[in-house]
Amino acid sequence: MRNPFSFFTSNWLWKLLALGLALVVFTAIRRTISYRQTLTLTVEAESIEGGQALTGFEPEVVSVTFRGSDAAIRKLALSGTDVPRVRVKLRQPQNNSSTMQVKLSRSNISCDSGLRVVSIEPNIIEAAFDTSATREMDIAEPIVNGTPPNASVIVELEPKTVELTGSRILLEELVAAQTQLTTALLDVSGRSESFNTILKVLPPDNRGGWTLKPDTVRANVRFVREDIEQTFKKVPVRVFQSAKGVHYASETETVEVTVQGARRDLLAIDPASVFVMVGDNDNILSKEEKRLECEPLVVLPCTNRVSRVEVNPARIWLAPITKETH
Repeated sequence: MRNPFSFFTSNWLWKLLALGLALVVFTAIRRTISYRQTLTLTVEAESIEGGQALTGFEPEVVSVTFRGSDAAIRKLALSGTDVPRVRVKLRQPQNNSSTMQVKLSRSNISCDSGLRVVSIEPNIIEAAFDTSATREMDIAEPIVNGTPPNASVIVELEPKTVELTGSRILLEELVAAQTQLTTALLDVSGRSESFNTILKVLPPDNRGGWTLKPDTVRANVRFVREDIEQTFKKVPVRVFQSAKGVHYASETETVEVTVQGARRDLLAIDPASVFVMVGDNDNILSKEEKRLECEPLVVLPCTNRVSRVEVNPARIWLAPITKETH
């Protein structure tokens, strides 16, 4: 009679190896799909045309739980990566109703292909509507990134206004607050010559339901160096003491410093940060009765961004410190 336990006792080494391989495969699959992360996301809406306009959602945010690999879940926490979005395509409410219930599903979530939506809480939200209206809105000057240190950036937008269509109530609030619409960031890094570019006009908020006509503007960008002259009075004189054994004191406590350079940079200088340095070093021009005549060195927060620096007086005398001078 065959031993009923022979299946477990025979070839046990191979069976143990197969079990280990199964555990490795199971762990790999688990690392691929079994990590979870919950994010709180704002509900957005695509623009709808008609007599009713969206005023908002209740609630405005929902909790979405994602499942994916360890790498995909970690990517959600990294700055600069695309954040998942909750977008709803609305239709006009029936019978001019002011509210409408919207059921959210996985199809409303846009996210990385390595993520899977596990749940949406709550999955039913309420959209509120108001009479649609259109207002002409001014566009604010774009935020500039990468401005050259020795120039100012002049931006002219064409057109300077756009038509914004949306909720009448929300539009009246925007007009009362004298709100200006913004554009996408204007990047001028590495540029020094005038150029033209197209910037996207951004809606006043991310709730959606807004229509912009046109939704882009032309930006004419010029670089202008605006030099000004800035005078700093009573700038303190600091003496650099060398290791020669003799210490010196300045016979002039303060001087007047005049600087010429780019307007934007000079106006940003804190007068308290400006000082003049002298010392018994290679800047010495002459010696007379143990007194040293030195050329002052002006220290500015942006010394490399100015075109001219003058010090009055142009020469500073240093006298040795003796017991009598203490």
